[in-house]
Amino acid sequence: MMIYRRDDERKIRVRGLVTDWTASGLLQAEQRDRMLADLHVDYRRTNIYLRGALFVFGIVLLNAAVGLLALMLDLREAFGFLLMSAAIGMFFLAQWLIARYRFYRFGLEEASAVSAIVSFGMGAAIFMRSGFSSLRGFIALAGASFIVFNRYGYLYAGIAAVIFAGIIPFNFGIFTGLVADTPRRLMAIVIFVIIFGLARERRKDHDDEFPGDLYGALETTAWIGIYVLTNLKISEWLSIPDGVPVFYWATYAFTWILPAVGLLLAVIDRHRWLLDASILMAIVTLMTNKPYLGGVQKPWDPIVFGLVMIAIAVALKRWLSSGADGSRSGFIAERLLASERERLAIAGGATALGPGAPRPHTHEPPPPTFGGGHSGGGGAAGKF
Repeated sequence: MMIYRRDDERKIRVRGLVTDWTASGLLQAEQRDRMLADLHVDYRRTNIYLRGALFVFGIVLLNAAVGLLALMLDLREAFGFLLMSAAIGMFFLAQWLIARYRFYRFGLEEASAVSAIVSFGMGAAIFMRSGFSSLRGFIALAGASFIVFNRYGYLYAGIAAVIFAGIIPFNFGIFTGLVADTPRRLMAIVIFVIIFGLARERRKDHDDEFPGDLYGALETTAWIGIYVLTNLKISEWLSIPDGVPVFYWATYAFTWILPAVGLLLAVIDRHRWLLDASILMAIVTLMTNKPYLGGVQKPWDPIVFGLVMIAIAVALKRWLSSGADGSRSGFIAERLLASERERLAIAGGATALGPGAPRPHTHEPPPPTFGGGHSGGGGAAGKF
C-alpha cells in the first residue's frame, strides 16, 4: 500500500495537466485558477533543481554515516549485515520524513529510499561468508526496488525493479554451470513476459488514472526488455550469443514481430509510452537488419536510412491529416500540449551535441634524412 493517498496522487497529476493545458492555450487563466482551487494538496514540494541538490546531499550524507559507523565499530566481516540493517533504517526514515514533514518528491526522502535499495542489494551480495554473490545482489535489488515502488510510488524504482529482475538469469552461470547464453536469455525473456502481463492487467484495471500510469510505464519497460534480449545485435554487451542457428533466426523474426505487435496493442489501448517504444523498436530493427543478415555496412547507409525515415514521417503525417477533422480514429499529426513541443525541441537540440565530421588529415612531408656522412667531410660523402 502506498504511503500517499490515492486521491492526493490524482490531484497532483491533474494539477500538472491543468498547468500544461493552460500553457498550451487550451484553458484560460480564470479557468485554471478555479480548477487549481479544487486540487490543493497538503504536501511540501520543490522545483527540480533543488530536488536534485537535496537528493545528492541526502545520498552523500546517508552513505557517509554508514561508512563512518562501519569504521568506528570495525565491522569488516559483518559489513554486509550492517548494510542490510542500515537499509531497513533508511526505508523507515523515508517514511518518517513523509509523515512528519509532508514531503512529496522533495529529494531527501527519495535519497533515503534509494539508499535503502542500494544498501540492501550490496549487503545481500556480501552477506554470506561464501563471498560476493552477484546473484543474491540482483535478487535483493529487484525485491527492494519493488518494495520502494509499491510503498512510495517512485516510478524509477519500479523501472529499476523490472530491469534488475531481467538481469537475474545472467548471474546463474557462476554457481550452477549454466554458461550457455540461449537458456539465460530465454529465462530473462520469460521473466519480462510475466512482468508485462501483470503490469498490463493492473494498468487496465485503472485505465489512465493513477496508478494505471505507473503500471503502464512498467509494462513498456518489460516490453523493451523483451526486445533488447531478443535482438542479438544490440545486446551483445550483456552476454555473447552462443550461435545456435535456430535461436538466431527465431530472434531475427521476432525483431520484426515485436514492434508490429507493440504498435497494434498501443493503438488499440491508446497507450502512448508503448506506442513510442514500439516505434523506436521498429527503427532499431531497420538499423540492425543488415548486420543480422551478414551484410556489409556502407558509408551511405545512414543517409539512405534517414531519407526513408523522412519519407515515412511525411507520408504518415499526410495520411493522418487527410482524415475527417484532420484525424483518424482520434490520432492527429499535430502536438497540442506545450510539454510535448518542449520535449521535441529538447530532443532536436540534443542533436547539436553529436560529434561533427572529423578534421581532415594533413600529411606533412617527413623531415629530410641525412645519413652516411664521414667525419671531416661534413657529410659530403654521405647520402641526402
